[in-house]
Amino acid sequence: MRVIRSLTVGASLAIALAGCKAGGDNPGLEYAPNMYHSVPYDPLTQITDKDAGWWLTSIDYSDGHAEFYNSNPFNPHAMNMRVPPPNTVKRGHLPYRIPKDSIEFADRLVNPLDSTAAIVAQGKALYMKYCNHCHGPQGKGDGPVADKYAGVANLTSDALKGISEGHIFHVITHGKGLMWAHGSQVSPEDRWKIAKFVKTLK
Repeated sequence: MRVIRSLTVGASLAIALAGCKAGGDNPGLEYAPNMYHSVPYDPLTQITDKDAGWWLTSIDYSDGHAEFYNSNPFNPHAMNMRVPPPNTVKRGHLPYRIPKDSIEFADRLVNPLDSTAAIVAQGKALYMKYCNHCHGPQGKGDGPVADKYAGVANLTSDALKGISEGHIFHVITHGKGLMWAHGSQVSPEDRWKIAKFVKTLK
């Protein structure tokens, strides 16, 4: 009986370990394949076999393919995404490459937006949306969050009076002290608008 049990355990382990073998396009045994395969087109994978996933498919097979097939027949070479033209940059986006700890370089940045009343008004609206809860409506560091966490910056203090709009943009992007980075939540253009408004609080 002990021999049979050992053989059963050994065979089970061998089968399980055999599934771990992966290489090239073979991911090995997938224990939860529905979590690995995207039903919509996926730009990072290219499964051209229309029968891939037939044993697990939960979609209507009358579409002519099983669940794991994700190639786009309407694009050249069955690509799921088109390659952008050479030497192009996404419209409205320039990468901000100044590192977090290089704020002295950010101080030299010039706001690309004009100081019009419309821009400042938009900056105020964005400030009230993203900044008011910590810094308060007048920038005095007295927002509702400041009641719970001491040390929120007073944007009207003498210590911050001389900071540049580039400095403000940089801190919104990367964060500083208690303030977390907001670069992923606020677009570059909106950060510059907020910087315009913050300077009016001085």
